[in-house]
Amino acid sequence: MTTRKAFLFGFAITLAVLVPVYLAAVCIILTRTAPADTPQQGIPIRVPMPGDAKTILLMTGEKEPEQFVLLRFDALEKRISAGALAPETVVLTSGKAISLVQAAKQAGPAQAAACIRETLHIPLDHYLFCTPKQLISITKDFSAAHLPLFRYLTRDAIEEMQLDLPGEQTITFTPQMFADVMRTCRATSAARVMLRTEGYLDFLRANPIALAEKLPAAVRKIFGELSTNLSAADLFDYERIFGFLAREIPEYYPVSLPGKWISGRFEFAETAVTAAAAAFGSLPQADETQPQTSAQRDRASDTALPQASHAAYGIQGTASDFAASSISPSVSSQPHTAESAHLPRAGSL
Repeated sequence: MTTRKAFLFGFAITLAVLVPVYLAAVCIILTRTAPADTPQQGIPIRVPMPGDAKTILLMTGEKEPEQFVLLRFDALEKRISAGALAPETVVLTSGKAISLVQAAKQAGPAQAAACIRETLHIPLDHYLFCTPKQLISITKDFSAAHLPLFRYLTRDAIEEMQLDLPGEQTITFTPQMFADVMRTCRATSAARVMLRTEGYLDFLRANPIALAEKLPAAVRKIFGELSTNLSAADLFDYERIFGFLAREIPEYYPVSLPGKWISGRFEFAETAVTAAAAAFGSLPQADETQPQTSAQRDRASDTALPQASHAAYGIQGTASDFAASSISPSVSSQPHTAESAHLPRAGSL
C-alpha cells in the first residue's frame, strides 16, 4: 500500500469514528431546554390571609400599667390603627363601671385587657405590659419620627407643653425624647392621649423595616421580663404580619373613640363600640352569617375618627383631614429636635 493510500485510509477511519460523536453532541445540545425556560411549579407565594390581623393592648408604667394604647396590625387590609386610651377611661368589669387604671391596679394587665374587651367588644388578641425603659430598649433601632404638632393641637395646647419650638413647630423625636415629652408636658389628659396616639403612629410609619426585622427579636431578648399573654408562636405570627406590612405601604389610622370628659373621667359614647369595631375589629356575633367585607369596613371606618371627639383633644380640622394628614404628613424642611426643647432624660411612654 502506498503512502497516499495509507493516509486516505487512516483519515477515513478517523472520520468514521469522530463524526458520529460530534453529531451526537450537537443533538444533545440542541435538544436541551435551558433551566430558565422551564416554569417552576410548587413554590408557594406568601400572601396575607384573614388571620393575619392582630389587635394588641400595649401598656406602660413603672410598676403597674399607667398608659394604654390599642394597636391593630392588619396585613390583609394593609392598615395599622392606633388609639391611646386615657387612664381615667371608664370601662366595665363584670358589668360594673371602673376606671381603666383602677382595673389594672386591682388585678393587673390581664384585667385591664379583659375590661376593654368587655366594654368595646373588640377581639383583643394580646396584651403586653412593660416599663418605659423596656419599651425604649425594644425600639432602640427605630429611626426618629417627625411629629408636626401644629397640625393636631391648638396654639394653647402647644403652649401647655412648654416646648421652645419656633417656626412650623415640627419636632423630631427619638423614642427616648418622645418619652421625655410625654412625661414633662403639662397638656391636659385629653391632649396627652392624642399626642400619644399620633406619636406611636409616627414611629410605626417611619420604621416599617425595623418593625419587621428588629422588633420581634428585641421582644424575644427581654421576653421573660415582660407581663404578657404572648407566646413564642404568637411572636412568629406578628413577625409574619410585620413582614407583609413592610412589603407594601399600609394606611395609618389614628383612632379617637367618641366620648366626653365628666368629673375627671372619660366616658365612652354609645357609638364608641361601632367606632372601635371599625378600627380594631369586632367579636363574632351569634347571628352573624356573613363576614364583613372590605367595602363595609371602609364605610364603617368613617365613624372611627369622629369629629366630635377630636374637639375634646384641641385638634384642628375635620376627622377626614386628620386621617389624610396622618397617612402622608409633610415634614418641615428644617425640623427641630427635642434637644432644643431642653428636656430632661427621664420619661414615660
